[in-house]
Amino acid sequence: MPGDELTRPLLLLNNCQYYDIRAWERFEDTGLEAGAFIDGGPSFWETLGINERNRARMSADLRSGWLEREIDACAKLGVKLITCRDPLYPPPLLELKDAPLLLYVRGAILTLPGTVVGIVGTRRCSAYGLKVAREMGGLAASNGWSVVSGGAKGIDGAAHTGCLDGGGVTAAVLGTGADVVFPPEHRKLFGAIMEAGALYSEYGLGCGGNGWRFPRRNRIIAGLSSRTVVIEAPRRSGALITARHAAEAGRDVWAVPGRIDDERCWGSNCLIFDGAMPVVDYEFFFGTAPLSKDALPDISEAGAAMAAKNRARETSESEKILVALLTNHGDRTIDNLAGEAKMSAAEVFKAISMLSLRGVVFSSGSGRYSLAD
Repeated sequence: MPGDELTRPLLLLNNCQYYDIRAWERFEDTGLEAGAFIDGGPSFWETLGINERNRARMSADLRSGWLEREIDACAKLGVKLITCRDPLYPPPLLELKDAPLLLYVRGAILTLPGTVVGIVGTRRCSAYGLKVAREMGGLAASNGWSVVSGGAKGIDGAAHTGCLDGGGVTAAVLGTGADVVFPPEHRKLFGAIMEAGALYSEYGLGCGGNGWRFPRRNRIIAGLSSRTVVIEAPRRSGALITARHAAEAGRDVWAVPGRIDDERCWGSNCLIFDGAMPVVDYEFFFGTAPLSKDALPDISEAGAAMAAKNRARETSESEKILVALLTNHGDRTIDNLAGEAKMSAAEVFKAISMLSLRGVVFSSGSGRYSLAD
């Protein structure tokens, strides 16, 4: 039959709703070969915790020949099926507890080169937001970085376009099937993305833009990115979901400051309040990851006094715990620190951000932090 032994069972499981790598890990714990997943049938699937509705769906997919049709259709469209156990599967995604079972990849590349930056924001953005997204996409390209976003109107589309105009590589993570153009007006953009990068999706061919699919795909954007930038996000925004996933995965979260009287900027401004790094200078963002005293520009006498007061403020208990861990163990990721300090990733990120602003710690690599000298 078409497809290899691992692709077929993972495709079958992936065509159910809401299952991710954890479901496959339960099967792997049995020690059986991949083919046994399909051969076991509904009674075996029940022992793996698959509910009745999805057991019926998988049975119907097998009887109807859906598996073979899906694999054949992917081959005809040039869509690659990359399973979570394939060497080409993006390693950063495996750091997510709910990593996708497989990816449908349609385009010129299978993996994103260089540093990967996620640029996300609202569809109903301002002209300023569009300008910043396009400029950041272009600067990412000129610095040899890849850009990942969601392919939506507004900030997403501008970031993809800026990267493409700069001759860079960009990927759109879709909330639809890899063969579905949504929004329809992005047909030309999606074509350009496939020529220089790729469209990624965890959803089967032909899947439309159901509302629940878009928030779910945001974890993939965050997982692929070593840092995520939010440009204009209102109170209820998918971009904030992406930022939360990034923080939980121990990735750097940045936000572009916006007007406080603009609802489109409420969420992104709150991210900065909660500890996200503010994007205040392109050269700084693309040139150096750490915030350090040496990297700060000259400030006024009043500003210097305020900065000194901030550095001298009482250190919180959370910050003391993190400083002690970094002193004893050297550079650590957000996840490392969260586990060792028994704190949430969001709490750690907020404390680390404050320590960074005060010059106590600095970023020593992708998602890693060390004490400053």
